[in-house]
Amino acid sequence: MLFMIYFSQGEHKTSHYALCTGFMALSMMLPGLFAGALAQAVGYQVFFVIVMVSCVLPFAVASRLKIDADFGKK
Repeated sequence: MLFMIYFSQGEHKTSHYALCTGFMALSMMLPGLFAGALAQAVGYQVFFVIVMVSCVLPFAVASRLKIDADFGKK
């Protein structure tokens, strides 16, 4: 959410934020289509491990984002 607000600075803030929100919603819906079937196929405990392992890459990428220290301060 913070990255979307940071990304949508500029002349067309509202439209950029709306597009980012749409991509965020899409990135939640597409994996959700397959998550239930995967959980039933492998069992909940294995599914939980798969989810935890798949979260390592997004956390690594998020830790490398460069956000201005003065962003949001007036």
